[in-house]
Amino acid sequence: MSEMTRPISPEDTFNQGDRLVVSLQEGDERAFAEAFHLYKDMVYSLAYKVLTNKAEALDVTQEVFLTVFRKIGSFRAECSLKTWIYRVTISHAASRNRWWKRRFWSRTTSLDLGLQSGNGTRPLDLPGRNRSAARECYSKELRDVLSESLRQLSFEQRVAVVLCDLEGRTYDEIAEVTGVSIGTVKSRIARGREKLRDLLKDFRGGESL
Repeated sequence: MSEMTRPISPEDTFNQGDRLVVSLQEGDERAFAEAFHLYKDMVYSLAYKVLTNKAEALDVTQEVFLTVFRKIGSFRAECSLKTWIYRVTISHAASRNRWWKRRFWSRTTSLDLGLQSGNGTRPLDLPGRNRSAARECYSKELRDVLSESLRQLSFEQRVAVVLCDLEGRTYDEIAEVTGVSIGTVKSRIARGREKLRDLLKDFRGGESL
């Protein structure tokens, strides 16, 4: 976890972050409950998007908060608590991905992808409020195709694309969370997007998505 405590200056920090960190390091059980309440959805959502498996995402979520409980004493507050938890989540997801990769992970799961909106994430969907049943089916099919396409990216490309396009993180933030250079981040995103476009090009009869 040593790589998870490098300095970072994220834009999105919680006002109560410093107080919460102090309480966590003092072993306050109410603080752990508060941290879980604040970040559990974020952790699960991120793990789900990069692993595309609900059961694995739930397991990673549990592992992340066990790590927070065990490692908070060594947290040096050189980044926000939220950013540190991002890093812990990516670390556990990467470990779980390697474990499954060695065991020929099944390609049968799907992911309800989300796109960034002003209030967080929203389901990827087609424009228009009054969609027909046919359009609803098309939207679900598109999500399934996107899910399967995401799974065909390398884990590193998938993480970069998810953090950028689904989580709305900046290149700087992604570089700090993943521990690589901004140039590497941009390369992974570009290659991931290119592969996704290639995988999706036949979904609408060759029309670009």
